[in-house]
Amino acid sequence: MTTGERIKVERNEEISIIILNRPHIMNALDAKMFQELRDALTGLGKDNRTKVIIITGGINFCAGADINELKEMSPVEAEVFSRLGHDVFDLLENTGKPVIAAINGYALGGGCELALACDIRIAGDGAKFGQPEVNLGLIPGFGATQRLTRLVGIGWAKELILSGRTIDVIEAESIGLVNSVVDDDKVMDKAAVTAKVLAQKSPLSIKMAKTLINKNPDIKKGLEVETISFSECFASDDHVEGINAFLEKRRPKFKGI
Repeated sequence: MTTGERIKVERNEEISIIILNRPHIMNALDAKMFQELRDALTGLGKDNRTKVIIITGGINFCAGADINELKEMSPVEAEVFSRLGHDVFDLLENTGKPVIAAINGYALGGGCELALACDIRIAGDGAKFGQPEVNLGLIPGFGATQRLTRLVGIGWAKELILSGRTIDVIEAESIGLVNSVVDDDKVMDKAAVTAKVLAQKSPLSIKMAKTLINKNPDIKKGLEVETISFSECFASDDHVEGINAFLEKRRPKFKGI
């Protein structure tokens, strides 16, 4: 087992498990967690013993980016942060090994985007999903405008991103956001069974198939535009109001500037 400040990595034979480890703030993503995820994924990508990767967060998968870190960012710093997140999630999406997201509790904002970058999503019956960035005067900054659209279609992607609403796991399954739903306490069991099936397949075939499925030149352009647009939001008064309203637990009053 490898332990970092933000994540843990455990091995069970041919299956490696990345555990997000900031439970006190529902595994909120900050720069340090992205860096630890990048290091873990790089190492596991080179590890011939690892055939399948599972990512989980315990009681809550991931509630999104760390709001306290976002609050202090300038537009330039926000662009750097977005690019870091994109780099990590691109690495995750394009690693040659299948990746399963085992999801309990909240998968919101960057947490939902983390799940979207995985190959298979298995969720507990109490899981919640959403892209609430508009409630903060922002847009998704780690790939949802592109990956969510590819996964559930443009209609559902627009509704979820533009409304910022949170959906339960039944609705998430019905629109294709998750592959399967089990009891909350069975999520890791289901992920392990699925991982064992995948681990028996040809690693070369898995890598080639995954590469071909992911091959889409337009997504790189879309992700680049998303990064720039995300950073531009940090120059707006609406973003300041959205963050302050969230921290003060009140409804934001947006002015469109």
